[in-house]
Amino acid sequence: MSKNYVIESFMTGSLGLSGNELVLFAILWKESEQGSRQVEGDYTAISQRMGTTIPTMYNCIRKLMDKGYVTMPVKGMYAVHAVKEA
Repeated sequence: MSKNYVIESFMTGSLGLSGNELVLFAILWKESEQGSRQVEGDYTAISQRMGTTIPTMYNCIRKLMDKGYVTMPVKGMYAVHAVKEA
């Protein structure tokens, strides 16, 4: 898992993300190569990158799933869904 991630304007703008949800989405977006493939969801590694606990990271994942920005097509794998505005 890469240590770098970028918060892009569409994440705060059209998606309206902030806080831990924003950080988590940016990490998953980077790991999925900007939304083009699924990402393996290692809760420990992701929560460490976020600087949070596993329960906090899990709550953020659930919120992103409820918003339709992330799905779990296969247990332990996440697909990131977002459309960048031009």
